[in-house]
Amino acid sequence: MTTNQKNRIDKRLKTSGYLKPKRLKYHGYAYLGDVLKEKKELKEMREYCNIIGMVTSENSLRNKYSKDAGEKERIAFLKKEGERIKFLKSLDYDVCWMCPLAEFVKENDLPGFKKELQLIKKNMPEMKILDMIYIFDEPNFTDVTDKQLDIFIDAFKKVFPNVKTLFFYAIVHPKFLEVKPPSKADILGIDPYMFKGRYENTPEEFEYFYQESLACALDWANRQDKPFILAGDCFYSRDPKGKKKTTPEAAQWYYQLALTQPKCIGLVWFYYGNVPIESENLKGFNFTESSKKLKKTHRDIGNAIFKKPTPLGLQWDTFNPAGE
Repeated sequence: MTTNQKNRIDKRLKTSGYLKPKRLKYHGYAYLGDVLKEKKELKEMREYCNIIGMVTSENSLRNKYSKDAGEKERIAFLKKEGERIKFLKSLDYDVCWMCPLAEFVKENDLPGFKKELQLIKKNMPEMKILDMIYIFDEPNFTDVTDKQLDIFIDAFKKVFPNVKTLFFYAIVHPKFLEVKPPSKADILGIDPYMFKGRYENTPEEFEYFYQESLACALDWANRQDKPFILAGDCFYSRDPKGKKKTTPEAAQWYYQLALTQPKCIGLVWFYYGNVPIESENLKGFNFTESSKKLKKTHRDIGNAIFKKPTPLGLQWDTFNPAGE
C-alpha cells in the first residue's frame, strides 16, 4: 500500500459514518415507574443497558407536573426526582430526565419557563450530574416551531449549560419529511412505531415493516446535522384483541437497522414494567410478561453494542489487518 493510498483510507475512516469503529454508544430504556422502588431490577439491567430515560409516572411521560400541583408539591416532586437521578448515576447510567416543562413551551410562556428553571436549580442539585433532558415530546404533532424550541433551549442552556437536550420526532408519514428540528438541540430521536402490530420473520413482513415504520424516519434523521437515537417498538395492548407483543425477530431488525445508520448513536425501548399507560391502554417490555427469547434478544443487543468492535474488512491471511 502506497503512502497516498494509506492517507486516503485514513481520511475515509475518520469521515465516513459507515466506517466508525464504534457505531452505537447507547442501549437502554425509557423506564416508566419509580426507579427507587425497582433498584434490584435496574441493577440487573445495567449489565446490558447504559442509558435510562427516567419517566416516573404518566404525567412525566407527558412532560407535566401532576394536575393542579402548587409550588410546595412541585418542590417535593423535584427533590424526589433528584434522588432518583442520583440513584441511577450511582449505577453509572447515562440519565435523561423527562422534565415537567412542556406546558410552558406549548403555551410559549418563556417567563414562566425561566422561573421554573430557577425552581429546579434551587431544589435539584442533581442537575449537575444529569446527562440529558427531554423538554418537549414529538414537536411535529404540535404547532410548536423549531425557532420557538431554539429560544427555550437557549434559556435552558443559560442555567444548565452542560446538560444535553434531546428531542424525539415521530416522522411516520411523508408529510413530515420537511419538518425542521431545533438547530440548537444536541441530540435528536425518532420513534417509528409499528402500527400493524405483530411481525413475523419473513422477507415480506420486513418489507412491510420498513416501508410502514422506518423509511420516512430514517430518511429524515440522516438528513439532519445531528446524531440521533432510535426508539424501537415494544408496545402491546392490555386488550387481548389489541396489539400483540413484539417478536424477538422484530427487535433484532431494529438493532440491525440502527447499526447501519451513519448518524445513529443508540437504540432504546420503552420499559413499562407493570405500569400501564392508562390513556392508551398499552404496556411495554418488562421482565414479568415478556418472553424469555425477547429478553435474551435485548440482552444480546446490549452485549453486542458494548463489546469491542470487530475490525473492518476480511481478516484472511492474504490481507493486511484492517486499518493498516
